[in-house]
Amino acid sequence: MAREIRETPILFGEDARRFLARMEERRTESPEARARRLRDYEFMKKAYELGMQEKRAREAANGGVDPWFKKA
Repeated sequence: MAREIRETPILFGEDARRFLARMEERRTESPEARARRLRDYEFMKKAYELGMQEKRAREAANGGVDPWFKKA
């Protein structure tokens, strides 16, 4: 069985100040890193869409049931 999720701790004092300072800090991204991130995102999006097309085709061929997931 899964364990229950603990409460998020509340930050006080110096920890809270450090956290807020890091949250306000702007992180820049190089154009190469941005292009790589967007390229990876598009690749994963296409892979997902292809997988969903195959799933819908299996469902259409089997009367609305996907036999691939029937075993799980």
